[in-house]
Amino acid sequence: MVPVMVRNTVFLVLGIMLGVRLTDIIGYLKLWRESDLRASEKAALLKYPVASEEVLATWLDREVRILCLVLTMPSSHSTKAARVNRTWGARCNKLIFLSSQTDPNLSILKMDIPETRGNLYAKVRTGMAYAHKHYLNDFDWFLKADDDTYIVMENLRLFLYPYDPESSVFFGCRFKSGYSQGYMSGGAGYVLSRDALRRLNLFALNSTTTCKLNEFAEDLQIGHCLQDVGVIAGDTRDFQGRHRFLPISPYELMPFIELQSWTNGYFFHKPNRSDCCSASAISFHYVKDVEFEFLEFFLYHLRVFGLHQAQRALPSRLGFRQMNERLQHWSRQVTDNRG
Repeated sequence: MVPVMVRNTVFLVLGIMLGVRLTDIIGYLKLWRESDLRASEKAALLKYPVASEEVLATWLDREVRILCLVLTMPSSHSTKAARVNRTWGARCNKLIFLSSQTDPNLSILKMDIPETRGNLYAKVRTGMAYAHKHYLNDFDWFLKADDDTYIVMENLRLFLYPYDPESSVFFGCRFKSGYSQGYMSGGAGYVLSRDALRRLNLFALNSTTTCKLNEFAEDLQIGHCLQDVGVIAGDTRDFQGRHRFLPISPYELMPFIELQSWTNGYFFHKPNRSDCCSASAISFHYVKDVEFEFLEFFLYHLRVFGLHQAQRALPSRLGFRQMNERLQHWSRQVTDNRG
């Protein structure tokens, strides 16, 4: 006959083992349920994409992955670059500054290129080549901006969401030039699709005839290179014709302020001066140091009771046929604009 103490010990061990196994089973069921819920939530969001703006912003952060390349220089590391780093740059999926010196407080791609305006094109070429070599498959879109540019990343992701990053397109504030489709203002920031970055590096930057290394304006040259390899310049205006990418301060676009801006003869599409800009504006240029904090407060902290939109619907993804039709439409804009 088994002693009582031994029997109780055996039962205790068996009870512990059974409890551990039950805990594992419950844990597995919980993980499975959470995974299943995430899958169902994803399916529901795609089928009925209406949710709070906070939920959609988090969703879009994963769905529209953006690598940000920001031009700066050593004298601006502790001022402009630092402000970008702690404001809108923190909302990039990855942020890289392009500078001739490293900094322990910033993620910098160090370049042995003199800090002159004539070398901005060389810096951007180097940054684009680095992004292509190391991050092409890790991100969907590749943004270039200056350190005095402010980007509303949530609006950028929402705008880009319908478009396939494998389409040959780039977006920004479209300027006129001697090239038929124009180019995107460098100060307002411009964003390349994955395929646009691929074409730029595999074909354009390797050419010694159509995409030479020179000291001309960076944005103009990149626009020329992209056109030569078949990348389409997209239209970023809203349905009312108001610009989303702004190469100047919104102050200069106010309809009740008569200013002779240097941009008046540059816009590919004449601005809708009935209002400053789009309610879904994406970028502002010539942002002064204190204005970074100003924009952060009014965009991300101030809430006007009764006016904040609690829910929003995601736009539909464009299919291959729809995307092709839109690209053809943007290409026809060249003829219409010049006509």
